[in-house]
Amino acid sequence: MVMVMLGANHHDVTLDEVSRLALASDGLASRLTAGSPDINGAVVLSTCNRFEIYLDLERFHDAVDLTTTSVALAAGLDQEFVVDAMRVVVGTAVGQHLFSVASGLESMVVGEDEIAGQVRQALATAQFEGTTSPTLERLMQRALATSKAVTSSTGLGAAGRSIVSVGLDIAEQRYGALAGRRALVLGTGSYARVVTSALQKLGCADIHVYSSTGRAHQFAVNREVTAVGPDDLINAVSNADVIAACSGAAEFLLNRALMEAAQQSRGIDGFPVVPIIDLALSPDVAPDVFDFLGADVINLDVIRQFAPREHSSAILEAQDIVLQAVSEFELHESGRTADHAVVAMRAHVMGIINEELERIRGRVDAETAEEVAKALHRVSNSILHTPSVRAQELARTGDFADYQKAIHTLFGIELDARA
Repeated sequence: MVMVMLGANHHDVTLDEVSRLALASDGLASRLTAGSPDINGAVVLSTCNRFEIYLDLERFHDAVDLTTTSVALAAGLDQEFVVDAMRVVVGTAVGQHLFSVASGLESMVVGEDEIAGQVRQALATAQFEGTTSPTLERLMQRALATSKAVTSSTGLGAAGRSIVSVGLDIAEQRYGALAGRRALVLGTGSYARVVTSALQKLGCADIHVYSSTGRAHQFAVNREVTAVGPDDLINAVSNADVIAACSGAAEFLLNRALMEAAQQSRGIDGFPVVPIIDLALSPDVAPDVFDFLGADVINLDVIRQFAPREHSSAILEAQDIVLQAVSEFELHESGRTADHAVVAMRAHVMGIINEELERIRGRVDAETAEEVAKALHRVSNSILHTPSVRAQELARTGDFADYQKAIHTLFGIELDARA
């Protein structure tokens, strides 16, 4: 089996190109696992600045070609663009990359506290859709454990820094504290929940929420915010001191015409410049709003420029934790190569023991038979312990072929070479 990652992030391509690739996200893992026997499992991680597909493969080239073709078709992109945009990571490097990603070391805001939750959600989605494999699940779970270790050991990201908090920090630096101000949140997804919570912590007095899918009222329940309907959107924009756009809707939610209507509703003299924090991977703010005098668009590109640099010593310590975790994961995975041999050997021995116990039970009482069974199981476990441990050690050092020959010589057990 081969572990592979195909992906693109803000280090590789523009955020616009990431958003174009991410259009293929929905249902992609299911299409891949159903489309090829060479793909044992697939997990898709799509965030505001990355689109990555983690694969557990039997064969490499055909599966990778199928993946790029599927992304191109689903996103309506030229396959040559997809092949050029998405880099391929294979083998041990996959674990190192994912562990770094989950720990926030590859984020626009180093140490951000949102990425681990996004990795967890990607795994949960794959589990729900039935597209994971045991190896992928172990990889993801270990990545999440590594992220937790990095946070607790280094303090990286302990201040709760994230794309959301950096965007709000920029707005406050430019326009003053948000405490007591009125805010409008566009969207009701995971980012909207984070934004709403952050605005409340900053002391925003009046928060309105709008959803193009009609989910605002459900979102507002128990959050102490006010839902906005389609007919009230212009009025909500005109009254907002800050707008956080994070819906990722298929169409722009804010355009110049809407902003001008909001300006007229409030009156030109009473319409100050409004910071609009656009956090959606597929932007919620139309390009014609950028040169509108009444708006200051703080999008992901701006956030990337202003993202703070974490202390170098904390980053180096985090990288050491990641490398150690990758080494331990690879060591554990290589030892699993021997599992089928150990199971076969134990099954062979237990078969002999069970045959003998059947003969004994016909000649002695039940209590005696039970004592004999316990004794035989203790003896077999003791005898098989060292060979089992040795099998895993040899698998890790690459000498497992000799062990397989020994198993055949001693027990007459034929092991499936593919296993």
